Amino acid sequence: MSTSEKAFGLVKAVLTYQERMNGLEKKLAALSDGLTRLADSHVALRDRVSTIEGYLRGRRDAAAASDLPRIEG
Repeated sequence: MSTSEKAFGLVKAVLTYQERMNGLEKKLAALSDGLTRLADSHVALRDRVSTIEGYLRGRRDAAAASDLPRIEG
């Protein structure tokens, strides 16, 4: 194998690795975007669950208050 063939092979390997790194960068960016969307969805879901829990707690407290016997006097 001549020196020029070795040099060409080395350049080809470097370019191949560069393409792989570019592909990894794109995949990491997509994963980052996905995690951001997942975190946003988690926050929205947590807020919705908190609202529902508050509603249920209010209904429970209202029902408990109406079940108490009244003292008339």
